[in-house]
Amino acid sequence: MRKPYFRLMVASTLAVLVLGLVLVACQPAATPTTEAAPTDTPPPPVKILYWSHDFPPRADLDREYMDKFKADNPGVEIEYVIGPGNDSEYITKLVTALAGGEGPDCFTLLSMAAAPLLAQGSVIPLDYKLLGYDSQEALETSYVEGTLEGLKYNGTLYAIPNEVSIYSLFLNKKLFEDAGLDPAADYPKTWEDLRPLAEKLNLVEGGQLKQRAFDFTYGMPDDITSPVLTLAGMAYQLGGTVVNAEGTEATVNTEPWVRTFQFVQDWVYQDKFGDPALTVSNIGFYEGTVAMTISGSWFSSYIKDQQSPVYDTHTVVPLPRWSDATNPTGAFMYSYGIFINAASSPEKQQVCQGLIKELSAHPERYLTDAGLLQPTLALSQSSTIQEVPNMQVFLNDMVGTPYWLVHTETFAIADAIGRALQRVVTENQPVQEALDQAKSEIDELLK
Repeated sequence: MRKPYFRLMVASTLAVLVLGLVLVACQPAATPTTEAAPTDTPPPPVKILYWSHDFPPRADLDREYMDKFKADNPGVEIEYVIGPGNDSEYITKLVTALAGGEGPDCFTLLSMAAAPLLAQGSVIPLDYKLLGYDSQEALETSYVEGTLEGLKYNGTLYAIPNEVSIYSLFLNKKLFEDAGLDPAADYPKTWEDLRPLAEKLNLVEGGQLKQRAFDFTYGMPDDITSPVLTLAGMAYQLGGTVVNAEGTEATVNTEPWVRTFQFVQDWVYQDKFGDPALTVSNIGFYEGTVAMTISGSWFSSYIKDQQSPVYDTHTVVPLPRWSDATNPTGAFMYSYGIFINAASSPEKQQVCQGLIKELSAHPERYLTDAGLLQPTLALSQSSTIQEVPNMQVFLNDMVGTPYWLVHTETFAIADAIGRALQRVVTENQPVQEALDQAKSEIDELLK
């Protein structure tokens, strides 16, 4: 299963992050004995522990390139541990292990969850020289501009992404054609375009909405994409931000956010084009009852894994923009990076740096086999990316689009916005009131 929406982060994870990590110090080297070892005795193997969040299409490639790395580096052993199956459980397990001094030597982690580790020095910066670069700047310029920003802290790069993701709009061409629409010409360019499309694509039977043109994700348990990333992107299109430039005050109750939330609330209550009580839109999409949904490039492989006929009839188009958008950008970006434990021995850290170099050297395979974007500049200019359906759409939506903010209270801030959305769409709370409450909650966190 794909990772669920990050709103579901359990309280125990936040508690561990807030209280801080108590990481064990590196173990001192063993005192040598007076008796020299025989000259023909091979050195003991270096064994590293690598943890990864769960995404099966990527795991198969990881194992393949880990085997290659071990073959190229005799004496290296790798214990590869995957999961648990959703990010809430995985991050809780990871942070708890790190705090207890039993964590992995290197691990993947959602960029939004990395800030507490970065702030406390629990992970080490990347060694750009071991990765084959003369400087961090040279490493950064080998990637599409802006795509490493979510893995930096105070200007220093701490991880290489094994996935960078942004949400765009998935479209079922068959449902469009069945309604007499041309998917290539009639897809929604603006948020306002969704309303006339809903008039043509929505089907109501017996007073029940049986087919939806489009629906948002609302933070329900089965959602697999985050409404907060979409809403933040919509507000940013209108010039909105999550916090002010100084990072001291939330700005989520300003006009760009109010207009965004009002559109979503009207979609549910005034227009009755969507409903948070129905099957979540991502699932409805691959079941064939939702014509358009918002998700990331990985969603195509997910649809295929479900053995859905929609896989053969779907395409991806740019995320809609407001007709009067200030910023013609997409949903906020996020990534998964490969980090190195500061408490591991220098020898193991160096092996992890080498392994990161190996795992980041095959972006074409990760894209074609797993649908995951590792956005090197070379890949973006290659024939491979042109041959992968829809990938250029995601790259174009990334241009100028920010990452979700890197902050020690990342999840709590997102939760405050998510709770406001729940009140707006399930309780019909006035939008300004809901967002004023969210601002108050976030301001307390920023203190």
